[in-house]
Amino acid sequence: MKITILFIIAFFSLQFSYAQSSETEDYYKDVNCKKSLLIAHYNVENLFDTIDDPHKIDNAFLPEGKKEWTSERYWAKQQKIAYVLQQIDPEHLPDIVTLVEIENLSVLQDLVKQKEIEAAKYKIVHHEGPDARGIDCAILYNPKSFKLLESKFYKVTIEGDNRFKTREIVYAKGLTKSKDTLHVFVNHWPSRRGGQEKSEHKRIRAAQVLRLAVDSIKNSNMHAKIVILGDFNDETNNLSIDSALNVKDGSSPMTALNLYNMSIKQDNKGIGTYHYWKTNEWNMLDQMIISSDLLSDYSGGLMVKSYEMQIFSPDWLMHKDKEGKKTPSKTYGKGYYGGYSDHLPIYQYFYWQCKRN
Repeated sequence: MKITILFIIAFFSLQFSYAQSSETEDYYKDVNCKKSLLIAHYNVENLFDTIDDPHKIDNAFLPEGKKEWTSERYWAKQQKIAYVLQQIDPEHLPDIVTLVEIENLSVLQDLVKQKEIEAAKYKIVHHEGPDARGIDCAILYNPKSFKLLESKFYKVTIEGDNRFKTREIVYAKGLTKSKDTLHVFVNHWPSRRGGQEKSEHKRIRAAQVLRLAVDSIKNSNMHAKIVILGDFNDETNNLSIDSALNVKDGSSPMTALNLYNMSIKQDNKGIGTYHYWKTNEWNMLDQMIISSDLLSDYSGGLMVKSYEMQIFSPDWLMHKDKEGKKTPSKTYGKGYYGGYSDHLPIYQYFYWQCKRN
């Protein structure tokens, strides 16, 4: 990892540190903010179209395929996803939405036209990635609240393994109404297929690619405001997140170089976004990570008032078994369930024009 001498000097001469999480949350309890930017993330569980793509392993998601993926089921899922995004805040459609497990640009174009969310007139950041199954990451944004300045797509490769192909990390840089430049990354790191330990090096590699991109931004602007979202297929304390990406938990003073994981508190409580049936446990696979300058108003403008991201889990989004246990209402299990997704969405408000009462 290369960091310029100027950057190193700036790091060691930095004279401020951010308050610990409990102190900062207490500080902002009496702060009133007039404006907000809502950012959401959702793993939508295999949003495929019904058209065969000879370059992708999508045969299961065809009308004659194993999952009998018909037009009726496709459009029902589109409506369900749009409804979820609308209901996160019925009075404020998300300004930025990051999505994973979408097949192509076409399914995104169909999604943004759904009546539940069409008022946002979402624009799309997407690139056809190398994943063998054909699933990609994407960003939707409301052009009235996020003016796109730049987008990039970072490939994750492993030296010596030409067969390895996974989702690209999608990046968007934009100007918000608060006049802040905001950097957004969406990730869907390699799965745990073959076991957590055997596959761990793949997610560590994804973390390294992401960290290099973050450091490049910070090298140009130490106080850059960055939001990282995604399905990381790892927990908050796994090596990929904790060490390779070098994310802090707020237990020590934060500096401008740090990233903070807004998912740790809930993860430590056993709360998650994905329920794994084999272990009957919740996993915090979907996470929101932010740069330190969003934790306080040190540099003015956009900031958070809570150190915890929010998980959207109303009763109608959950399946209840005979024992009353609730898990995400998914589209497929042993058969077609007709639900929303096997993951829960996450979201957070970022505020500006704040004053103490």
